[in-house]
Amino acid sequence: MTHYRSRRTLALSSVAVAALALAGCTSSETEPTASSTSITSTTTNESTTPASTPLAATEDGARTDAPTTQEGQRGDASADAALTITDMRVGHHDGFDRVVYELDGTGTPGWRTEIVGTVTQQGSGNPIAVAGQGILQVLIDGSAMPVTTGVEPYDGPNPVEVPNPEIVTEVRDAGVFEGTAQTAIGLTTRDVSYRVYTLDGPTRLVVDIAR
Repeated sequence: MTHYRSRRTLALSSVAVAALALAGCTSSETEPTASSTSITSTTTNESTTPASTPLAATEDGARTDAPTTQEGQRGDASADAALTITDMRVGHHDGFDRVVYELDGTGTPGWRTEIVGTVTQQGSGNPIAVAGQGILQVLIDGSAMPVTTGVEPYDGPNPVEVPNPEIVTEVRDAGVFEGTAQTAIGLTTRDVSYRVYTLDGPTRLVVDIAR
């Protein structure tokens, strides 16, 4: 931007010099007429949205009140559930942050949630690094590998990072193991209230976390 302004300044200076030179060549028999040229410079304010900026999570049918429960929560998947995560997004709302897992496949998902200090990956037992002072582990039952569901899986940033977090720091997908997708939501504190529920059209698992 500095180089752009320098070129504009140089260009204006050149115009001014040319105008003076033209005035000097005016016949002495004719008084030069003073004139003023107004040049308006329009500056475009360009802004770039970082890839890590959370997507707006305004969901049809979603609740608008802040959650008040701190206990672990559970819901059962339908008998025919075979779902794959296709999107993960975070939104800021009045009094809470919202994490949305969008899924595709058959049936409706179940869930098991718990606030923990650390989390290990299903199957391997390897520790999973999650930014924050606490972790809300979200296990999505009724999940299946993309080769089974035929659904194109989520391929966005993993984790989904939240700039300048107030409560949610990031959301991480840790994979599918024996019918359960393991995810972790990083928190700025472990002392939070939250709620979990599903929406359809498309199928979504929603986690609202109070700030």
